[in-house]
Amino acid sequence: MIKVNNLSKEFHEQGTRNELLAVDHVDFTIQDGSFCALVGESGSGKSTLAQLMCGLLAPSSGEVLFEGKNIALCRGKQKQVLRSKIQLILQDGKGAMDPRFTVYQIIAEPIRNFRKLTKKKEEREINDLLTMMELPEEIKLRKAHELSGGQQKRVCIARALAAQPDVLIFDEAVSGLDVLVRKHILDLLKRLHQERKMTCFFITHDLDIALYLADRVMVMRCGKIIEDRTFHGSTDCFTHPYTKLLLHSIAPYLGQTIQ
Repeated sequence: MIKVNNLSKEFHEQGTRNELLAVDHVDFTIQDGSFCALVGESGSGKSTLAQLMCGLLAPSSGEVLFEGKNIALCRGKQKQVLRSKIQLILQDGKGAMDPRFTVYQIIAEPIRNFRKLTKKKEEREINDLLTMMELPEEIKLRKAHELSGGQQKRVCIARALAAQPDVLIFDEAVSGLDVLVRKHILDLLKRLHQERKMTCFFITHDLDIALYLADRVMVMRCGKIIEDRTFHGSTDCFTHPYTKLLLHSIAPYLGQTIQ
């Protein structure tokens, strides 16, 4: 379980005395095994929140608790365990992979860092992950620049899964992909969640994607969570005017864009 308590993050605006409040006193809890989506426009604080939840940024105030432990206070072995248990998948698949490494080496890295498998078990695990991501075995010898955008994204997901995490955080993970590739990856994520019962937190600026994937949808604006609803198929549950504006903008495409 991840619990976010009164979390804020300020950044100093370079060349001024101003402070930018990117995340503004946010509170929520993510239950184990749930699929939660966070929707917001660019600059709303979504990516900053993701980095706070992974321990990549320290909060200005408040806390993020994972299994009861304050993420910002984890050190040494505790921090290493945290890194294996919460995996972040970024928008830029190619940029997130070392250009010198083959796909095999990219996926093997978290296995070697966190799990210490034998060479034979490591190879079997990587083959299984490639199969799960519907990638051909021969892709193991390729490097990031030799892959399509969809393949890069699936390799990044396979690498995250190689650490055997409890929580996957996706930060705009399907942005920039064409519609068919995006739909294919979204379906992979839904299947992965159902089969592995993993906790998933999906950050997106597309409300239609959030509605397609998640059983809970939060809406963020100007650093605040302005709406947090359990979603069972009917958009009637959303009441905030900003969320209704988002719904109105996608109304002609609901059920078509990603289905």
